Amino acid sequence: MPESMIKFCKKDDGKAAIGTGKRPIEFCRAHYVEVYGDQFQAWNVIIPHKAMGIDPEDMAIACAKTGEDISAGTVWLDPVETSIAALVYGGLIEAIPAKSAPAKAGKTEA
Repeated sequence: MPESMIKFCKKDDGKAAIGTGKRPIEFCRAHYVEVYGDQFQAWNVIIPHKAMGIDPEDMAIACAKTGEDISAGTVWLDPVETSIAALVYGGLIEAIPAKSAPAKAGKTEA
């Protein structure tokens, strides 16, 4: 029997596992954040919508912590799953100054 295209969380909560495959696809979002969240990095989204002629609703960065699409403000990125250098080079994110950086993404309750 062929392997299913959908993988489920290995913590048996019945939810679909997430990821791009750079890390093993084995956890739902809540458990993914619980396991890897301490490695997430906070970045400031600075998509130059007007300069690019783009409606802010049409372009955003997906937050690894919440799954939300962020078009401005702080986004948490998983440095293993995300090409942070490409986003910086493309002018879509920038580092948050150290004194205003949010606390490290910690483990959450699942």
